[in-house]
Amino acid sequence: MAIQTNESSGFVILNNESTETLIPALESHLPSSLPILRRIQYDCTHPRQTAYHVASANITQSSNNPSDEEPWIAAFINLFAGHETQVVIYSSLEAEVPSVEYTINNDNGEDIIDFSTISPQRQDIARKQIWSLLQFIHSDLMPEYLAHLSNSKDQPDGLEQQQKIKVLPKHNPPSFLIGSLHTGLVKLLTTNDSYRNAQFRPGLKVHRYDTLPYVKYIFAPDIFQTGSDEKSNPLPEGYFYGSEGLKAEHVDLVKSRTHIPRGRKTLLAIPSVVVYHHSNAEVPIAWAFLAFDGSLATLHVEPEHRGKGIAATLSREIMRRGMGSGAYGSNSKELGYTHADVARNNVASRKVMEKVGGGKGWRWSVTWTVVEVVDE
Repeated sequence: MAIQTNESSGFVILNNESTETLIPALESHLPSSLPILRRIQYDCTHPRQTAYHVASANITQSSNNPSDEEPWIAAFINLFAGHETQVVIYSSLEAEVPSVEYTINNDNGEDIIDFSTISPQRQDIARKQIWSLLQFIHSDLMPEYLAHLSNSKDQPDGLEQQQKIKVLPKHNPPSFLIGSLHTGLVKLLTTNDSYRNAQFRPGLKVHRYDTLPYVKYIFAPDIFQTGSDEKSNPLPEGYFYGSEGLKAEHVDLVKSRTHIPRGRKTLLAIPSVVVYHHSNAEVPIAWAFLAFDGSLATLHVEPEHRGKGIAATLSREIMRRGMGSGAYGSNSKELGYTHADVARNNVASRKVMEKVGGGKGWRWSVTWTVVEVVDE
């Protein structure tokens, strides 16, 4: 790791202190901090030399009431992830947003979760922090990645094979992809206080973001934990779980069914569960993964097997197995929480998530955005 702590930027790199400093601070903000917490926990268990755990220098662990402390910001950064999510950001303001659940029945389709209930002074601090963080990534971390690309013939592990389904477009450095970004943070980067029709601040070029954001579902451990492996989340008659996760020979099948550009190495690294039918025990008919950030990912049931409750049952099973696999470490006192991101207009998938969560709705809105810091 070539970059050292840069105190002049206002940020500290905590890779060697994550378990003592950063993780406890994030755990105290659960479930708001769940995506970045899981991403850092996964990296602590499977460390990569190109990844950085970064926080503002004022990060604190004393947060029984986050509004009593000065706002702080944290990030997981691995620009070498290429075309997959490279940055996950969390602001302590996210824990101050009132907790409201939106189900399909009470969702007007217009709500964008932001920080409007938080004082302008606190928003100003967070606004400066996220802009400084993006500048830090651009000036301190991006050069290392660009130098690597210029000296390497290797391409980022993204779309190795032509896929039948159209995937999200690639982005090119020095732009980078931020995943699961709270829509409140997006609005802090605008000059017109709008999300869907955002005009972004000088110096920031936003190549893309989800104007209709994804919605975040949170699942507590009692939703998917069961007493024994044998009786856990039983499937309909004729279906059975694979004895192992995704097999290498089935990666192309999985990739052909999703528009999310996940590489072969990623799909084989993260926890997965596959389902087979007795009529053809060689080819899976459904699969699900827990991503690096502990979220339900690439959930799919082949069309001819839908309508039997497999998606909801499989979702609970991958949560159970994934969180029990040790992939995210074993020292977290709140290791049970998982989460999922669903497109706002994907009613079918939202119904599945509400079924998995016992009728609970989504908690906040997020986006995947490609940004670039440019000369003002």
